[in-house]
This record gives sequence, C-alpha cells and structure tokens, in this order.
Amino acid sequence: MKTTSLIRRAPAVVVALLLVAGLAGPASAKTPVIAPPGGLAAHVSTSGVDLSWLPETYPVGTQTQSISITKNGTALATLPGAATGYHDSDVHQGGSYTYAVVASATRGTTTYSSAPSTVTVTLPDYLVGAATEDISPPPGVTINQGGNGLGDGSLFPGVVVSRGSQNQFQGEHIRARAMVVDDGNQAIAIADIETQGMFAAYEAGPWGLSDMRDRVAQDIPGLPASHILIASDHTHAGPDTIGAWGGVGDVQIPGYTGDNQYYRYIFDQTVKAIEEAYRSRTHASIRAGESDASDLIYNQSCSEALNQSKTEAYPGPDLCATPGKDGMVRVLQATAPDGSVVVTYMAFAAHGTAGGGPGVHGDWPQFLSDKMAETYGGVGLAMEGAVGGTQPCRPACSFTNPNNPGYNVSDRRTAFTLNYMAHVADALDGPSTIDVHGPVKAAASYIREPVVGPAVTALFMAGQYAGARLLRSHESPWIVGQTIRTVTSALRVGSVLFSGTPGEGFYAIGKGVRDAVGTTDPSDGTKARFVIQLGLADDQLGYLIAPVSYVPIIAGEVAVNDNIIFNVSPTIGDHVMCSDISLAIKLGF
Repeated sequence: MKTTSLIRRAPAVVVALLLVAGLAGPASAKTPVIAPPGGLAAHVSTSGVDLSWLPETYPVGTQTQSISITKNGTALATLPGAATGYHDSDVHQGGSYTYAVVASATRGTTTYSSAPSTVTVTLPDYLVGAATEDISPPPGVTINQGGNGLGDGSLFPGVVVSRGSQNQFQGEHIRARAMVVDDGNQAIAIADIETQGMFAAYEAGPWGLSDMRDRVAQDIPGLPASHILIASDHTHAGPDTIGAWGGVGDVQIPGYTGDNQYYRYIFDQTVKAIEEAYRSRTHASIRAGESDASDLIYNQSCSEALNQSKTEAYPGPDLCATPGKDGMVRVLQATAPDGSVVVTYMAFAAHGTAGGGPGVHGDWPQFLSDKMAETYGGVGLAMEGAVGGTQPCRPACSFTNPNNPGYNVSDRRTAFTLNYMAHVADALDGPSTIDVHGPVKAAASYIREPVVGPAVTALFMAGQYAGARLLRSHESPWIVGQTIRTVTSALRVGSVLFSGTPGEGFYAIGKGVRDAVGTTDPSDGTKARFVIQLGLADDQLGYLIAPVSYVPIIAGEVAVNDNIIFNVSPTIGDHVMCSDISLAIKLGF
C-alpha cells in the first residue's frame, strides 16, 4: 500500500524511474517468449543429413542466444543463435533419425528456451555411384573387329572361314561403364567394357580383368577384388581384344608410349570409371523389376531360328534340340532423395549382333546405355546376360509381338532401341517392380578346367599361324599343363543376385541358380527375387554349354553356329553353375 501511495503522489518522472527499475506493475515479471525455430527441414545429401531452419528472432534484452539440436533424444550440437543450418555426417544407410531444434537465450541468470521444432528423416538403404570413361580408338585408325569369321585373313582368306571385319572409329563412342552399390558395411562394383571380349589375364602384360580388379582394390580398400565384377559387352562391331581376329594391332594412343598402348588405355579407363563411380557415391534408393522380352530373341537350336524375319519361313512343327532361353529384361534403377536418377542398369540375353551402323561401336548395349542415360538422366549401363546359344531378332522375328514400338521402324538401331527401352520402362513400373532392401555382399572363386575342346586347343597352340592367336595368359596360374583357370563370382544387392559366368553362358546355368536360390515371392528374404546371369564376367572362355548332355547336339550344329568351336570343355558350363550356386549360398540366399 505504501508503494501504491508513493506512485500515486510522485511526479511523473519518479514513476518513470520506478518502472525502469522493475518496481511498477505486473508487466515487469513477464517471461520472455521465444518462438520455436521456423521452417525446419531435413535434406539427405551426399555425405549425410543437412538441417535448415529460418533465422530466429529473440526477445529484446536477452543475451547468450543459442540453438541446440538433439538426434533421437540425444544431444547433438549447440550452435550460435544466428545459425540456420547444421550438417550431420554421423548417419547410416537405412537409418531413421528425429531431430529436435530448440532456440534459447538468457536474461540475467535465467535461461529461456523455445518449444522444440522436430523433423524426422529416413535415409535410403544404399550409397550408389556411377561413371563412364571413353575407350574409343583414335579417329582414322583401322582396327580389327571381333566376332565374325576367324583370323585376320593371313591364312586361307575367305576360303576356309571368312576373316573378321575391320573398321574405323566414326563417332560412336565406346566406353567403360561402372556402378558401385554400398550399404554402409560393404560395397560392390559392376563394370562393362564395350569390346568384343576381355580375358582375365593377358600374356603380354598386366591389363586383364583380374589385373583391373586388383588395381582398384589396391587403390580403394573398400572395394576388395572379390567385390568387383567386370565384363565385356561382346559387341561384334567392337575392337578384337581377344586376338582371334588379329587383335587390335598397333594402335597409338595420345599420351602413351611403347607397345600395346590400346590395351593399357582400356585398363586405365576401366579402372578410372570404377574408382570414379566409388568416389561419386550418393544416398540412393533402388528399385528393380523384369519384363518378358522373349519375342525379341531366338534359341539357335530351336526351329524358331528359321524365322528370323517378320515373314514366317518355317511354319512348324516347333522343334528344339536344346530348349530354353532367358527372355527377361532385368532392370535396376538407383534414385537420389531429390528424385534424380544415379544409374539405370539393364541386362538382357541378346548377343551383341543386333547391328546398328558402320564403324566401331558397342552394338545394342552401347546404344541402349546411351538411351537410358538420355531418358532417365544419370548413367546408363546395359550388359549381356545368358547369351550362349541365343541371338537377337534383327529387329523382328516372325514370332515378335507387333505391338513392340520398333516393329515397323525401318532403321534397325532405332527399332531395337525402342523395343528394349519399352521393356526397361515396363520393368521399372510393372507388376514385378519392387523396392530393393537388404545387404550388399560379394564372393568370388576360381575353377580349373581341362582344355579338351580341339578348336580352342588349336587356337592356343597354333592360332598365331592363322592370324588368330589367343592373347590370354599362357602362364601359371591361368594355365597349368592342359588345364585352365577362370573366375566365378556372385554379388548381392538385397534380393537381387548378380551371377557371373566367365564366358557366353547357356540359359541352363542361370536356371540352375534360380532353381537353387531363387523365388518369385518378394517377401522371402532368404531367396533371390531376381537372378541376373551376366555373360563374359571377369573372363571370356567362349561358350559355356550346359547341361553337358547338350554338348553332342551343339557339336552337330557346327555347320550353322560356332558354339562348339569356342568351347573349352564339355563340363565347364555345369561346373560354373555349381560354383555360382555355392557362392550364392555364401551370400545368404
């Protein structure tokens, strides 16, 4: 009452002084109100989670302003009050994190805090990277192309067998393409080289596929050699890096000196593509699917091979000496949190004989890879699957579905690119499409096989006299006595299994793996939802015929196909299948 009486009697100036001193009225006890940080957002970046919020406005007269952050209830950081963002790198693939951001300030000895602003973010399951590097020969240089005929024409040209073709780079850039998938614990790499074929090891120098794997593993400890699968796309319009058609010759590459420059260039560019893919990894989700494109390929041992045009030449009955073909287009696509595509991957069992124009090129895998990159963004990576005994319709057979978008297109390259792209789209958005979750794992092994195929033996022993010297290493451990060693491999990304076959594997190899570890039930995590059989993986030992009972039949077809000519052993296909099944089981399927 005395204070009230004093204020009532005092002059106005005294009242003002008392108000400043905090003695006049209930307003002086009002608690400062700090608003929760506004606009809180969480963005998944390449290396973690980026938090952002609007600038905080603090009550007048407060000091020691700060922003505090907790993650899943645990203190994470305290920042100056003017901060508007924070980067959290301590996150893991597939992890879910709730962040709370609180603004605080003091007045005197008392600290006042806002209510928390919260945001929850779940990271994608994987880190994915992809890259390409050019391996085109120099313009104007004539280069031997592999896949047609045999030899370089120096022995009986055009009489016994036709020689391989020769051509020059005419603007179609062939490449080494690679992708890396990492679950935070393990990483795998898959790469493709757009040449006719590549050996695990070469006689003249360390530039084979195994040398590439070892080099990457040496440079990047997070990518062991057994976690890297490298194949060639087996284009029959690409450089002969096998030697059966004379090799590539003395190609000079700018910046290189000495012999075998082109082989060294391919080695360097492939290693570079894989390592760039690893370094460019970003958080990404993966989806996978398949689409039945059986009407776009034919089995060489079946009567359907007689109908390689729209007009039916053989009306039946249907006959098949070695039944079966893998007609599925299988696709994976990795997408970053911002919606951009990192890589679109596709595998299909069509030989690299579809064509597509003059000059040196990578056939349908190159053209489709480029088209997927153009359509979806990121990197496109198309690879050959179970190509043993299987050829593409060029572009249509009599049994090809007329609804294919390229069915009535006159240009062959455009036609089959349209057809294959339609199946890529269907695989990514069809009834089989799934979101991929689960571990990344890999395993590799070696098998040793007796070399009993007479043609392969002759090429190893005397091929150089016919301009068809096989360039594969003749040294231990790759060849010991009359035996040859090669690589088998398996890579896992969630419910997807990549099963490597070191040559042109027959359909029965992949079927055996699917029968052993595969399923059509996407909820069964103990089985592989998709088994992608990759041809020419980590080596090229010709046709891997399976089962062994087919060998006599394939031998009887020698007049119309070369499957038995390029065959190391009648049992190699079965042995590769058994090894691939064993490796898949090691990966947890």
